[in-house]
Amino acid sequence: MDQLLVSKLGYWLKRNYRNMCNYLDQRLEPLGITNSQLGVLMMLWEQEGVTQKQVVQVLGIQPASTTFLLKGLEEKGLIRREQDKKDTRANRIYLTPEGQALRAPALAIVEEGERKVREPLSDEEAALMVVWMKRIAERFEY
Repeated sequence: MDQLLVSKLGYWLKRNYRNMCNYLDQRLEPLGITNSQLGVLMMLWEQEGVTQKQVVQVLGIQPASTTFLLKGLEEKGLIRREQDKKDTRANRIYLTPEGQALRAPALAIVEEGERKVREPLSDEEAALMVVWMKRIAERFEY
């Protein structure tokens, strides 16, 4: 492999991101959801009634991708959308009982993935990595 490529931080960030996404997709498949859909569900497990615009901002994805994700979750019966009572141009997103029921098994898979990521690191190294990743993320916020 090209030494120039594998010596780049961006290469390893992308490779590890892909590895984690693939791992989560594989583990979440029996639950009938994808890693991308999991991000929306996790937002809703913390706070229901968010808008599509909030999903875009928090998850850092394109509006068209968000529309696709929400449609898929809606078709699976995991979320429902309701028109905002104050702003009729906006829809609020809520979990269905089926979406709420996925919380425990999905979060167990997330924790399993987190343990896998942290396993080769000391607590201090993991804490430093979080600091570094946040610092890098700030460089790309728009």
